[in-house]
Amino acid sequence: MESTQVIIVGGGVAGLAAAKNLGTGIKYVLIEAQNYLGGRILTVDAAPDLFIDMGAQYVLGNKSALYNVCNELRILFRDDDTPDDAVVVTTEGKIINSELMDKAADFWERSIDEAADKFDSRKARKPICFAEFVPRRFEKRLVSSSLFTQNLIEPITNYFIKLEMTDANCSSLYDLNLIEYSNYENPPGAYENELKNGGYRPFINYLKSFIHNDEQIRLNCEVTRVKFLAEERKLLVEINDLQKQQTKTMLCDHMIWTTSLGYLKDHFRRIFTDEKDLIQQKQNAIANIGFGLLNKVVLIYTKKFWRENADSIKLLHTGKVKIFEMSDLLRHQVYTERIDPNVVQEIAHELSYCGVLPSTNIPVLICWFAGPIALVIENLNEQIVGQICHETICSYLKVDQNSYPLVRTLKSEWHSNKYIRGSYSYQSIHSNKQDEHELRASYAPDGVQRILFAGEATHEQHYGTVNAAFETGIEAAKKVLSIVNSRQ
Repeated sequence: MESTQVIIVGGGVAGLAAAKNLGTGIKYVLIEAQNYLGGRILTVDAAPDLFIDMGAQYVLGNKSALYNVCNELRILFRDDDTPDDAVVVTTEGKIINSELMDKAADFWERSIDEAADKFDSRKARKPICFAEFVPRRFEKRLVSSSLFTQNLIEPITNYFIKLEMTDANCSSLYDLNLIEYSNYENPPGAYENELKNGGYRPFINYLKSFIHNDEQIRLNCEVTRVKFLAEERKLLVEINDLQKQQTKTMLCDHMIWTTSLGYLKDHFRRIFTDEKDLIQQKQNAIANIGFGLLNKVVLIYTKKFWRENADSIKLLHTGKVKIFEMSDLLRHQVYTERIDPNVVQEIAHELSYCGVLPSTNIPVLICWFAGPIALVIENLNEQIVGQICHETICSYLKVDQNSYPLVRTLKSEWHSNKYIRGSYSYQSIHSNKQDEHELRASYAPDGVQRILFAGEATHEQHYGTVNAAFETGIEAAKKVLSIVNSRQ
């Protein structure tokens, strides 16, 4: 039976960071169920000389370990001419001054800050959902301001609700824990840093370069069972080779578990069925902490039809019934695929933010979808979803869609990925600080930390970020090294 000192489960950023920091002095094997490394970082070749991150795409903060590595790799996108103005448009095609949306954004942040002041986490007897306070307070601010006309109050409120769902990655603001969310700490420094064309791929390759022996990486292999052997003081690990369709077992002294929280929600009790104490330790945290869904629809063109200096297109849905009239092409596609026309309008209505990719001269829009609609688009053909987004945007901007043909559409499907099952974690209405602590706590059945948990969901402050995955992977590796070195 094969034996090693450490098994790392998961080849995303946390797993790769752990492998890098274990170094060459520790024998380890990295197990990854998918056929690639990177996890929720997935950079695809979208077109010649065009690379798109279908998962994480920003480096958050400029005073972090992640930022420093990306800076050293020279993959951060810096350009003084980067577009910095949004096109804000209503259903009727009316262009709204982007400064008005900036003011609304300030009102939204003030409403969140007011919530933080009103509800003290030390005094609150029960969780308070975000939706019960912030949107209503925000609407009152808009109404009391002379800047916003009555017909824009509801569309702007709905826009910021969707934007917050995207930022928080929650299924609904009714499921977002207001107190915990208002206490969230962003990575320090400038918030969003864009990456050059190539995205996160050079970063993943950099981490992989520290694994000098390819035999240490086992792709297409899924850990299906983990059991602690008390007499041997070892972990018995059952692994399913998905390509060879055979099962093997390994022994190890320690394990660094880095899979997504979504995967743990589906498989935790089955994998660790022999470890009742571990199940007792973590089952509430795994059940209570939220794991949401955020998907992208990427639209690639040959020429722009939006303002040259625009960094985004923001749609305010002022129409009450239909968002747009489907073209004959889209109507035929919808009929052929037997799609309910109401689903088309629902997707159009949920489309509120389209980011302009700044790192390339190729015109690219990235449309973001969070919550239930993100799952809906996973079940539809990407050409149809792309056409819906294309026609919606063209309808709002009052441009001829046929004059600006859509070259290619890409869409992410993070929930359909059975090894991930979503995007990233958030503090749900059911979760609290104790759940956060329990999720990241190590398992020490014999008084020694045998299974350590890493990944974005286990970070105390910056959960939901690449920073969190990177830092927790490093921390887990350091703990293992400390344990091993203390025995020598």
